[in-house]
Amino acid sequence: MTAAVEADRATGELHSANCGFTVHRTGQLEYAFAEEGGQFSVDLVRYLNNSQSGVISTYLYREVFGVRDRLHWFVHMKSPHNYQRLLQLVDHDRDYQDISTLDRLPGKGGGNWERMFTPGSFQENILCPQHGFGHPPEGEIDPAEVFADPAQYQTAQPAEIQLTTATAGAVLLRTGKARYELREQCRYFGVQWADYVNQALPGVVTAFLYEEIFGRQDTLHWLIHLRSLEDYAQLEELGRSDAGYRELLDATRVPAALGGGNWGGLFVPGTLQDTLLVPYSTGTH
Repeated sequence: MTAAVEADRATGELHSANCGFTVHRTGQLEYAFAEEGGQFSVDLVRYLNNSQSGVISTYLYREVFGVRDRLHWFVHMKSPHNYQRLLQLVDHDRDYQDISTLDRLPGKGGGNWERMFTPGSFQENILCPQHGFGHPPEGEIDPAEVFADPAQYQTAQPAEIQLTTATAGAVLLRTGKARYELREQCRYFGVQWADYVNQALPGVVTAFLYEEIFGRQDTLHWLIHLRSLEDYAQLEELGRSDAGYRELLDATRVPAALGGGNWGGLFVPGTLQDTLLVPYSTGTH
């Protein structure tokens, strides 16, 4: 068992590298209540992490270079069965209910989180670490407890230096829709691309591939963890200066019977989308 795995088990901390199931939730704050809504979100995440240590870990991010005052939560757990713990909190935990019902707008007409967020703006996607690529050592993961092999085993980048949702200074969320007839080739490229980046930029970038489940068929998501927001430039530089990276992108991946071509032919046109996130902290507005 690696030192990183032992450390995670000791602290009970789950994150994008070691979990088996992630709920990605987004919500839009009302501009007038953005500061109060952000503080509510921080308070709630702090309570969730303290009360659910070892079972569920939640991280709060805000969107930059995108939609202003849109928040992103990554709720990490080993299995969807653990989501039941959140339902129990909502129904039975007084401290949780107090955080949710507290009047946080006394000088703005009163109200709690229900006034702070735009109605209908909450949305959830389920991210499952891409299965079939990379497997944990014998006995390191209990399949009865973990829904899918954690993403940390997709890459040769040592676990000790991997960046995650718990440690990254920024996260680039990349989403794309694989062509149905090329979904296997698309997944292979997705993992191969991530591992190349991980080996080219150790300690600076860590990328993992996830598949959307209970949602849109063959929709893929990369969480590209950056040491800092400024390190995005190093990721971009690979395309200009790294011959191996260019070779990876130029390789033929579409069978001749389907028209041939490189990685670009694996995706439905127009579906690749990047969203840049930074960890939320109070005082950012």
